Amino acid sequence: MLYSPLYRKFLFPFYDRVIKRRNIYNYYRQISPRAWLPLEELRRLQQEKLRRLVAYSARQVPFYERLFAGKGIDIDRVDSIDILRKAGISLTKEMVRAAGDDLLSREFDKARLHSNATSGSTGDPVTCYMTYDNWCMKVAGKKRTEDWVGKPVGTRTTMIWGHKSRPSLRMRMKYALYWKFQNYQFLSAFNIGEESLLDYVEKIKRHRSRFIESYVTVVYLMAQAIVKHRVTPPRLDGILIGAERLFDFQKERIEDAFQCPVFNRYGSSEFMSIASECKEQQGLHINVDNLWVEVVDDQDRPVVGEPGHIVITDLENKALPFIRYRIGDLGIMSAESCSCGRTFPLLQDVVGRAADTFKTEDGREIHEMFFIWKLDRMPGVRKFQVVQKSLKEAQVNVEEDGTLSREKISAFIVEKLEELTSQGVSISVNYLDQIPLTKVGKMKFFISEISRS
Repeated sequence: MLYSPLYRKFLFPFYDRVIKRRNIYNYYRQISPRAWLPLEELRRLQQEKLRRLVAYSARQVPFYERLFAGKGIDIDRVDSIDILRKAGISLTKEMVRAAGDDLLSREFDKARLHSNATSGSTGDPVTCYMTYDNWCMKVAGKKRTEDWVGKPVGTRTTMIWGHKSRPSLRMRMKYALYWKFQNYQFLSAFNIGEESLLDYVEKIKRHRSRFIESYVTVVYLMAQAIVKHRVTPPRLDGILIGAERLFDFQKERIEDAFQCPVFNRYGSSEFMSIASECKEQQGLHINVDNLWVEVVDDQDRPVVGEPGHIVITDLENKALPFIRYRIGDLGIMSAESCSCGRTFPLLQDVVGRAADTFKTEDGREIHEMFFIWKLDRMPGVRKFQVVQKSLKEAQVNVEEDGTLSREKISAFIVEKLEELTSQGVSISVNYLDQIPLTKVGKMKFFISEISRS
């Protein structure tokens, strides 16, 4: 265990600053104290960064040059997000795709920018660009949030995540050494059959990991396997999850099986770390020193304490500025402050995607949570997924666990979804050896095929 403090105090700073010649460590040291700044000081920091971002974007980014001119905005006087909101300024994924290179700053060479793409779970993926230095800042922000749950840099960790294939032996060895140097064990999120997950449990124990970082689905299925086979779980200080929505029933089962807390995080390809829980778990602290996060209703008015659309402005990324970007998620802004003493405001919860509703012929929309509430304790089932095929047809995909007959499982599903069948919606049950994950390894409980048409 001596390696963790050695890495944190000596190896990480040396590797980052001397060998890689980058600024992750410097930024990490610089931004870590900001979570304790007075809220008024944080707001002034946001306002100044917003003013500079808007002025820069209007002069260097063709898309914003036209947009701000058309709205008659005095670009040197925008120090509040309210000015942009009242002027009707916002950005959607469709607008980003349509604008193409017009959203890129003239100052940078596209070929030299760091690029990343969203998962495309609600349509075509969005390609994001940032400078390498901005990427370093975002990585530092992630490391800062891990401090909040007692996971300092260098903590022995198992990461279970999606990954790119490494075809050559040389590349596989290179990345294996990289993860070992970072004090991480990397396991694939794509290989999550029950036998593989039980093998992962043993690998985590042998690695003596103190934390797991993973998609929700992976650790949830691992928790089920631990309970089913009465396996002793690894001794962990916590589990950090992200990339998928964490439902209460999942959190309860994971914590019961692993006997440790589960910490929720909210991030995206566009912004990386957006908000994260601390040890107090009273909400997700928003990284307001580099992001301006709003929650608004359908009329674009700010709302607190109720679900609304999450709108994000990246105050740091000038290569491809995201200004009032509607990310497609629904969240709840909290009016409370956290008892931990950090002044970063809280998102009470991230409650799903705006498109995740079951639509009926009479115009009603039923949230995906309906299916979670009805089917989450379904006997005989390892995983399930509801697919809306049309306004009058739904298909329930089922991965069995072998403890109950298909006839009884199907009868249970039809009974639980009686509210839909009484409205003329036909329910079919489709048994699969394995419910497919998204291409980045995520599990979706609900898919609407008609919402994409």
